[in-house]
Amino acid sequence: MSSQTIEIDNNKLGVAIQYFRETYQVSQFRLCKGLCSIATLSRIESGERDVDLLLLETILERLGKTPNQFELILTDLDYKFYQKREALKSLIKNKQIEEVESLLNTYEKMAYKKGNVHKQFIMRCKALLNELQGGEINITLDLLMQAITYTVPGFKTNKIQEYYLSNSELNIIIDIIQRLISMGDRNRAKELIYQVLSYLDDHNSMEKSDILYPKVAIIACKLLIKNNDYAKALKLCNKGLDKTKGTRKLDFLGDLYLIKAQAMEAIQKVNNVSKPEEYLKLYLQAYYIYEFCDEIESANNIKQHLQEEYQWECIG
Repeated sequence: MSSQTIEIDNNKLGVAIQYFRETYQVSQFRLCKGLCSIATLSRIESGERDVDLLLLETILERLGKTPNQFELILTDLDYKFYQKREALKSLIKNKQIEEVESLLNTYEKMAYKKGNVHKQFIMRCKALLNELQGGEINITLDLLMQAITYTVPGFKTNKIQEYYLSNSELNIIIDIIQRLISMGDRNRAKELIYQVLSYLDDHNSMEKSDILYPKVAIIACKLLIKNNDYAKALKLCNKGLDKTKGTRKLDFLGDLYLIKAQAMEAIQKVNNVSKPEEYLKLYLQAYYIYEFCDEIESANNIKQHLQEEYQWECIG
């Protein structure tokens, strides 16, 4: 059978999974719960090649490892699934509703009798599609809850510390948090946010912490600012910025600089302090990142604020 090469290696994966699992003292039962049987995990660790790519990625992510650290030879079928998942993500991002519907239907037929990780991916796509179609937010939330329970049976929002979670699973939980906020259920959202942050703190030696922490911190900071809790927002924002150090990605950086500027500005006003240069620089950093990333609306909002409050043209 011919094969395709992308960024992961089945030959190394089994050994790597067993090594990290034993290093972190994770039992096979806890690692594979909701994903596959212990027998399947044993076959993966022994190096057998007839294992689904999405399952391999999810197991690695539960161990806090990003799959692109490895080199994987994919079968033609795995590669077709991979291509379609990437295409669906792109179509959803670009809000191409009809194309999403068509491709999701194709993927669902292809993934018939596949494992829970594929069912989870499909259900999350259905949730996001419902949102794109203007469907009720409670339906989106229900679909997201169904998605997470495929691989985390009996999922409880107050027991996140007890689970081993992949990036995909954590992103679904973040989706749930954002929908709770949209529904006005800020108390449940806040409780869930701090559990996720605590989870990431406890797994801070793993790659997922640096990848996801800034994203969750931004959501939490926005809630804190709405509650006028500027000091906590500033502290959490600084922690989020620390997580971005050493990376070349601009993801979330504009939001973090903006939130830090807003928190510092509010704190100075409350304390009748006037040192605008301390936060104007942060506003400008956020502005230029948004402008570079073509986030024009966000950039213009900053420009308007600085124009109204500080006379934009006078800022060096």
